[in-house]
Amino acid sequence: MEKDNGRLFSLDLLRGLDMFYLVCCGAIVVPLFKLLGASPSCIRFLHEHPWYGFTLYDLIMPLFIFICGAAVPFSLGRRMVDGKPGPGYWKHVWGRVALLWVLGMFVQGNLATLDLKQIGLYSNTLQTIAVGYLAAACILPCRDIRVKIAVPIALLVVFGLVIHFGGDYTKDGNISQKVDLAVWSAILPAGNAHVELIRKGGYSWLLPSMMFPVMTFAGCYSTQILRCDRLGEWRKACYLAVFGIASLAAGWGLYFAGVEMVKHIFTVSFTLQAIGWSVLLLAALYVLTDIWKLRRGLGLFILFGQFALTAYIAGHAFRATVRSASDRVFGGIEHFFPPEFSPLLKGIGFAVVVAAVLIVRRRLARASAKG
Repeated sequence: MEKDNGRLFSLDLLRGLDMFYLVCCGAIVVPLFKLLGASPSCIRFLHEHPWYGFTLYDLIMPLFIFICGAAVPFSLGRRMVDGKPGPGYWKHVWGRVALLWVLGMFVQGNLATLDLKQIGLYSNTLQTIAVGYLAAACILPCRDIRVKIAVPIALLVVFGLVIHFGGDYTKDGNISQKVDLAVWSAILPAGNAHVELIRKGGYSWLLPSMMFPVMTFAGCYSTQILRCDRLGEWRKACYLAVFGIASLAAGWGLYFAGVEMVKHIFTVSFTLQAIGWSVLLLAALYVLTDIWKLRRGLGLFILFGQFALTAYIAGHAFRATVRSASDRVFGGIEHFFPPEFSPLLKGIGFAVVVAAVLIVRRRLARASAKG
């Protein structure tokens, strides 16, 4: 299996595709499909998170958690000695967890306001990645395959039973949001914006923290399959395909048994669907780019994949700044097109500015490495 600068090409590509879709979907894809006359249901599938069901847009967040797990054997594997955590292992892990947590509070937790009525302590994808990363760091040194399989299964079972018998799957009746409301209402001041968002049917985070490690483990185990020297390339791809299909089948089986797919509370059926599609996407990209070596024209997505955190911060925390820069640079182009093209042109300009930021970031990284 070919690697580029110590990185797995298909993993960088999957991360890049996911990040590009997250940052640029609303800006480019939705305006484009509206111009093409796509149906409202198609637009919802591309760019909305309905309470029930599973849309393409629903896959973005769990795919990031999965990708984080897939990168763990690379990022932490080199910090292990004879299969055990080496010097600095846990310092690196806790440092990364702290960084992700604070950045999550900055991006969506309103940390910069310094107002306790606005700040959310746990409300962002980066923090779910931190939870999964910590769990993966704990289980990676374990050599007993039975433990590695039993832990995610146990988490799925316990979480599933609590959610299923502790309430229902509606916005007002599920136990997951009740737990979040009870905990955050006791900690944060009255009228906190994060608490109010949960009360209106937003995401809950505390109980679903049992699911984030499961998605991370799935990514970690997928990469370990791809790195197994005893397996041939096509057998690795087949193993991943079987893993993905089995997860999808389990998710659909639970759904038909009455376990709704709800991303806002990360039900077991939703989690298994997310894992299944994530594994199958990795398997497909592995075949295309690592076995068949079809890599031409993918530079933009690799750029987004290698500097995903920078793209995320630029596209979300500094969205207004990026839009302003785009309007200044590309605003005049709109006069040459009909008014209905304006949203699409603004979206393209937004994506171009984010890509320019990533190019600068890459040059700085290369300059730092050289010197």
